[in-house]
Amino acid sequence: MKQYQPYFMYIMTCLQLLMMLISIYKYYLVTGNFVAPLNENIMLGPDSGALIQLGARFLPCMKKTNYTLMECPPSIKGSINPVAFPLDENRSGTLLTNPSYCSLADICSFGLKKDETPNQWFRFVTPIFLHGGIFHLVFNLAFQIRTGFQMEKDFGTWRIMIIYLASGIFGFAFGASYSGISSSVGCSGSLYGLLACLLLDLIQSWKLIIEPWKELIKMLTVVFFSLGIGLIPYIDNFAHVGGFITGILTGLIFMPTIIFSKRDLKIKRILMIISIFITTFIFIWVFRQFYVTSSECKWCHYINCLPIKKGWCKNYEASTN
Repeated sequence: MKQYQPYFMYIMTCLQLLMMLISIYKYYLVTGNFVAPLNENIMLGPDSGALIQLGARFLPCMKKTNYTLMECPPSIKGSINPVAFPLDENRSGTLLTNPSYCSLADICSFGLKKDETPNQWFRFVTPIFLHGGIFHLVFNLAFQIRTGFQMEKDFGTWRIMIIYLASGIFGFAFGASYSGISSSVGCSGSLYGLLACLLLDLIQSWKLIIEPWKELIKMLTVVFFSLGIGLIPYIDNFAHVGGFITGILTGLIFMPTIIFSKRDLKIKRILMIISIFITTFIFIWVFRQFYVTSSECKWCHYINCLPIKKGWCKNYEASTN
């Protein structure tokens, strides 16, 4: 097979490293600290405010919601003065001052003006370049450098670029309607798309693999274990599941295949055509679900979190209902 230079993976990795440094520096400029306290961010990085201002997926910045005013994160200086209100109805002269509050214009940035309806659609794309902290970045880049670079060398830059970006974008769009005021960043959805392509390549090249069942069991173990970790709170498993689904579909369209017979060629061509229609449909569906319909899904939060103990999934249930 022809070997390609992994230019796309070089660029993505460098940009992700750069954005990590920028997010830490941005947090430092306001707070005087390089990373947020561990009780705010266990990933050793900035708080959510710095990431939102750099382009994290954040529902109130992407469409009109009921969230128009919120308490400022430590990394954002609000433009709204602290609010004073009576401490006790019987002592109306005693006042207590609230923490400073931020408008959407303060939090979302990117030129959003006060009282303007938010429509920052690019937040489906920009989170791919951001990470919650150093640990988050290292976990993702470990797979990206070890596996993604080799996949681009084997399969070509344009194929991997399309699969990587499509998986990442759909992953963030898939769970956007159920995210509430939780922000989300990372290239995990894109990496799950690549993982799906590895599984697809194993199945399509079955006849050439030594002990294919053994390899399939190993691959499925990795997939189920990885998706299982995503059920832990504060991990966006919607992005993982959405990225994996898109990786399978776009892999059927763009990944090179070995043809073993005329029947095999016909099957793979039919699967390619079906995948084109399904991919088009799910992208239209997910954005229509986000922007047009307001139907509720009572069980969708279980994709992100399983109620293993009482209160475990409270945040996700609140954002779904």
